[in-house]
Amino acid sequence: MTASRLARRLLPSPESLEQTKGLKWLGHYLRERPWLWVAHRRRVALGAALGLAVGVIPLPTQMLLAAVVAIVCRANVAAAIAATWLTNPLTLVPIWTLAIFLGRQVLGIHGPISAPRELALDWGNPASWWPAVGQWLSELGAPLLAGLPLAGLLLGATLYVVVYVGWWAVIRFERRRRLRERALRP
Repeated sequence: MTASRLARRLLPSPESLEQTKGLKWLGHYLRERPWLWVAHRRRVALGAALGLAVGVIPLPTQMLLAAVVAIVCRANVAAAIAATWLTNPLTLVPIWTLAIFLGRQVLGIHGPISAPRELALDWGNPASWWPAVGQWLSELGAPLLAGLPLAGLLLGATLYVVVYVGWWAVIRFERRRRLRERALRP
């Protein structure tokens, strides 16, 4: 199965989005703009890169922002939204470590990294959670804030290359396989 067929099979169609409550506007919007939905190598790679770049920055509306950025940049919207899922609690530590490293390099901070104190939440008082998280993030400081956009750009560019080259390799493999099959036929 080719990469584009697999992508078409896995991704929902604009028609199915129009039937989903809350996403009707998106299906209608995508039907009129097929270039935002087509599984094309450059558009999917760009959508994935934009989605990861937006997803690195901790925002509550990552998927919505990724979709808007993909629409503006004429990239694949589904790939942008799916790429935001690469930033999750399991990948948070490596991504933030990279961001703090890049931020320290850009800001010229040298020396040992001081670890922030453990995030202590009072589970009995949910109103105290946001101030505690805010305090903990402020202890991570300027290197994190300067490094997150840089990490997003670096990881997004890396994902673009991985998707683009990976898609190219799959197409090349499929073409060679078909040529071998044709050569074996009598």
